[in-house]
Amino acid sequence: MEAEQNSQIDDNAYDEQDEQQQLSELNDLFSRFKDDSANDYINVNRLTEVLQAFGRNPSLRDSEQRMNELEAAGKFELTLDDVLQLIDEPWTVVNNDRDGLREALEKFDTTHEGYIEIEKFRTLMATIGEPLSDDELDDLIQLGLNDEQTKINIDYLVDQLLGMNA
Repeated sequence: MEAEQNSQIDDNAYDEQDEQQQLSELNDLFSRFKDDSANDYINVNRLTEVLQAFGRNPSLRDSEQRMNELEAAGKFELTLDDVLQLIDEPWTVVNNDRDGLREALEKFDTTHEGYIEIEKFRTLMATIGEPLSDDELDDLIQLGLNDEQTKINIDYLVDQLLGMNA
């Protein structure tokens, strides 16, 4: 019984230590976006960048809408706590669905070999979703090419966009 209690105390101490380490890492990441290191906040217009750095991938439209809502409410500065609350909002993860993204891209894989022709992808990206500049589109295409491919590798593109463990 005493050994069991000691084990629980050790587990609780480890959990607290782990939580403190995570909070420290999040604070370090958050600090990179401060306009002035002496401040404990970021400007609300940096929200999209911060969310992306924290592993979220909201649409630009959703981010802009949320920033406008915050500004309308008189909130022009965000603390780490504010950002952590925003991260829990469902709109911040809407674009992080690995399987959904892969399924959507596979619909344009006419040969069912896991690749999309570059020109087909360019046309697709120009007509569906949020508009991309030519440079953004070129960058996105490059993300999907590994080595010297002439077609976009769907799995490779998904891994590059969402990370290997997303």
